[in-house]
Amino acid sequence: MKGEKIFLFILQRKFAISLTLLILSLVGYLVSKDIPRGVFPNVFFPRIEVTIENGFVPVEQMLSEVTKPAEESLKTVQDAEKIVSKTSVGSTEINIYFDWKINPYLAYQLVQARVAELKNRLPSTANVVVRQATPSIYPIAIYAICSNSLPRDKLTEILYYQLKPLFLSIKGVYDIEIKAPEWEEYHVIVDLKKLANYNIDIGKVVSILREQTKIKFLGKLDSPHKQYIISLYQKSKDIYKLLKIKIPVSNSKFISLSDIAIIVKSHTPVKSISAFSGYKNAVVFNLLRQPNANSVEVVKNVDELLGKINASLKKQGIIIKKSYDSTLFIEEAIKSVRDAILLGSVIAVFIIYLFLRKVKLSLATLLTIPVIFFITIIGIKITKLDFNLFSLGGLAAAIGGLIDHIIIVTENIERHLRKGKDKLTAVIEGSKEIIPIMTVATLISIIVFIPLLLVSGIVGVFFKQLALVLVATYIISQILAIFFVPIVAYILLPQKEEKKVDLIERLKEKYANFLRRALKYDYLSVPLIIIGILTTFVLYKALPSTFLPKWDEGNLVVDFSFSPGTSLEEAYKEAMEIGKIINSIPEVENWTLRIGTSLGHIVTQPSKGDFLVVLKSNRKRSIFQIKEELRAKVLSRFPNLQEFDLPQVLEDRLGDIMGAEAPISIILYGSDPEKLIKTGQYLRDILRKQPLLEEVNLKTNYVSPSIQISVKPDAEALYGITVNDIYNQLYSIYWGKVIGNIMQGEKIINIRLLSSQKKSFFEIQKLKVYSPKLGKLIPISYVVDISFKDKVPEITHYNLSPVSVITLRFKGNNMSKAVEIIQKVIKEAKISSSISPVISGFYKEQQKSFKEMLFVIILSIVIILTALMFQFGDFKISISTLLALILTLIGVFMALLLTAKPLDITAFMGMLIVLSIAINNNILIFDFYKMSEKNHLSETEKIVAATSTRFRPIMMTMLSNSFAMLPIALTIGSGTQILQDMAIAIIGGLLFAIFVNLWIIPMFFHFIKKKAI
Repeated sequence: MKGEKIFLFILQRKFAISLTLLILSLVGYLVSKDIPRGVFPNVFFPRIEVTIENGFVPVEQMLSEVTKPAEESLKTVQDAEKIVSKTSVGSTEINIYFDWKINPYLAYQLVQARVAELKNRLPSTANVVVRQATPSIYPIAIYAICSNSLPRDKLTEILYYQLKPLFLSIKGVYDIEIKAPEWEEYHVIVDLKKLANYNIDIGKVVSILREQTKIKFLGKLDSPHKQYIISLYQKSKDIYKLLKIKIPVSNSKFISLSDIAIIVKSHTPVKSISAFSGYKNAVVFNLLRQPNANSVEVVKNVDELLGKINASLKKQGIIIKKSYDSTLFIEEAIKSVRDAILLGSVIAVFIIYLFLRKVKLSLATLLTIPVIFFITIIGIKITKLDFNLFSLGGLAAAIGGLIDHIIIVTENIERHLRKGKDKLTAVIEGSKEIIPIMTVATLISIIVFIPLLLVSGIVGVFFKQLALVLVATYIISQILAIFFVPIVAYILLPQKEEKKVDLIERLKEKYANFLRRALKYDYLSVPLIIIGILTTFVLYKALPSTFLPKWDEGNLVVDFSFSPGTSLEEAYKEAMEIGKIINSIPEVENWTLRIGTSLGHIVTQPSKGDFLVVLKSNRKRSIFQIKEELRAKVLSRFPNLQEFDLPQVLEDRLGDIMGAEAPISIILYGSDPEKLIKTGQYLRDILRKQPLLEEVNLKTNYVSPSIQISVKPDAEALYGITVNDIYNQLYSIYWGKVIGNIMQGEKIINIRLLSSQKKSFFEIQKLKVYSPKLGKLIPISYVVDISFKDKVPEITHYNLSPVSVITLRFKGNNMSKAVEIIQKVIKEAKISSSISPVISGFYKEQQKSFKEMLFVIILSIVIILTALMFQFGDFKISISTLLALILTLIGVFMALLLTAKPLDITAFMGMLIVLSIAINNNILIFDFYKMSEKNHLSETEKIVAATSTRFRPIMMTMLSNSFAMLPIALTIGSGTQILQDMAIAIIGGLLFAIFVNLWIIPMFFHFIKKKAI
């Protein structure tokens, strides 16, 4: 009676409830416009990157003065689990990995605090950058300021001083990251011969010039009405006035700087360079957003500003071109998933219509779906989630559950109507009968996802968002099933149902007769179940496995590395040849080039670089076909590339976030860096011969060759030359000392002092240095020993232990097969016992995730079993339902096998969703069975009655839920590709669940009940 009052209360307030839902839907629609959009969830990952740059300092010096102190300090940061460093010429990159449970803001603050202490121990010339691993540290768009007439230093100046402040004023812009800037600089070039003639030490010149470029506070002066600030102002605004500075020489005489030096306009020593296709000179820059900013809106506002800026820049022969725009893929991906949801909903509702034959009720179901979604969006906004492939995947995956709720209530109401009851009675009694047990089923469906909290790493972060949105949608759809579906049914159903036998009723009767006959052979269910469980295990082992599905995002990265020691100029020249090859591919829209820096790293070697290639949107070939052509052409032209890799942008970015450089990597642990590199080269060459493997690269290699100069012990005694004298003189020849700067408005231009001696590699032994004791230049060979080291190993540490890293990719989608080949190669290679190989990369994350997801599924099944025991108090019902769920996995694995798809982490998520949907029908079947016990029927008839009563809703829910995922399974649009395997798993599992629920499990339940009797 109480239930009747509740539903009567709901029906009496049908317009108020409908209006409330309409208002909530409108609110959801409005807030959806303000929710940030991205490909991946905008979350902070427990990785902090510390990059320390110090010019071209040799590896040995970087290791002793920078890497070692930094590693030892950062390793002891609270909750730091792993520290990985890479030491090269002039750069050290350190990544600190924390426990996933740590607050990422706290981790960042702890590292910042430790770096602040560390700076006191680092060389004064070292530049330290600390970055937190989030999707927002990567560019949402990449632009280039281009010109065929102006040099790169002028472009850098315009970008930094004029344009960057404008960009930073746009809401949501975090920074404009200039890749490979080139800064204007003045060079004071001193003639060493003239210095020797005047008997002047170059250090004296440096000291005098530094004094002439200073501003120093002296004090203040107070007058009755004003206060004056007094300063020593030696900073000239005219650089050429420095030539008039007097320098003391012997006999109390002075000479002008112009007597021994000239001043020329130049640029800073360059470590990196960037380029844009089709232009002579370009400086590439990245657009970075604030963590919670809407990428789409930020890029839109920046592009609007650029439209105005380009109009004025055109007069100077400058244009800013946009190369890469991640929001295009974001918009396309979100649009694809949205369209798949809409199309899937229409398909599902069409199936409902086929079963119910009621146009108005089917259309009402179609309109109810967006109401549920818009209200769910309010929850997404409140919980500060964003729209990404995984949160939208949760909405897509929830279609099945929410349609299930609508169908179950609607069909049960209609069933009561078909019994001859009036509409009001049918709505109240049908709702009262089904909603309580359906609520229990929904709660159990939700509980299925609780074990996901145990999944760690990036998989846990991504799929928890999917599960959270899915669960929220389930809850909201359950609430609407209670408060809104009865209202819709009451408004749209006829007052009385005409008694007629439709096609579905005839099928139902035939099914009931079939089941009666099948129950006579119920014992066959036991071998069928055993075969089914064994088949599940065999299919699980037989399926190829990988980490994530492959998708076509329309952009790719070309990572390359020339021979160690290749100069920046030569690397640029060769890279532009690769650029010509890229241009020869018709699908290419444009590209940007970086050398000495990269998309994911602040600093790399001058021999290393990358292209970001943007493909045309209206192309016929997939990115995978284009990659094959590009790989063949580049390797044909450059067969001796040290590294060559073709990841897609988001795949590359995901690897950077995870700290995994490739799908599979081999980490060689040892104590000798040079031996590790040689072993790495040996393994790399063997692995490159394996047909299944591709893009096999040694990431730890040799760097630029070195020239080592050692001062002789008697240099000071014989020539008065100290180690510091040699350092100062040679430093001024090969690098130069920054002695100050001048200011032109707010523009700061450095002044660098250099000597005029030639810098040829082959003439270094013919150099002359100034001897204070002799008062003249002498050959450098008198005072130093010079040695050449052709191979200087780059040094990579994992938790302070030296390692060498090999990365590789594989053809197809069978990661497990590729790993088997690698393991075999390592075993047969018989490498030294002092070196320990470990397979890592995405593979390591896959192995961990598979174990955790398998545990999640088993734990979910155990939770379901426990909940069923509480609900029914009957072990036979519980074990039958449990077996039904296990057998549905055959459908999952068969669907993946038939579509040649691998078992990946999204397919595991599909299994979990199948369990959450399939449990509903099992619970409702056995609930009807329990209710039929009052009718004093035979055991056979009770099972037939319960199962046949649920025949129509089972067919409706399973078919509609399955076909609702069809647009995603068919990858309609680029954004659905990452969810395709999940959709295929859901379709296969739910379709096979029909067979299990309506045939095998009723037979098995009849068998064990009969045995008990």
